[in-house]
Amino acid sequence: MNKKDSFGKKERIKSKKVISALFDRTSANNHSFLIYPYKVIYLTEKTETELASHFPQVLISVSKRKFKNATDRNTIKRRTKEAYRLNKIYFPQVMSLALVYVANEILDYLVLEKAMKSVLGRLEKETR
Repeated sequence: MNKKDSFGKKERIKSKKVISALFDRTSANNHSFLIYPYKVIYLTEKTETELASHFPQVLISVSKRKFKNATDRNTIKRRTKEAYRLNKIYFPQVMSLALVYVANEILDYLVLEKAMKSVLGRLEKETR
């Protein structure tokens, strides 16, 4: 297993400062779009916590209000992480990325993977 095939700690957002910057609606550096079932929010400015990785730092969020059972939320997160891990691409610039699951039901993995490919393709176009 090489480094591209993993989804390690360096690729996850853990900093509260970065998370609050991502979800700050007043910032001009935040960009977002919706590709069902994901709302994608990304921040292209560099922060002190981002390392010299060629992959974006990612946050995956599933609403507790829509999915009361933790097992359902974890299933969605696990499927999303796997779809991201298998389809992630090289980005020339460092970015922070939040994937917010907006569907009201648990979707099949193949649907999530197709959506993830669309998300990553659009991100690649927008960040050039």
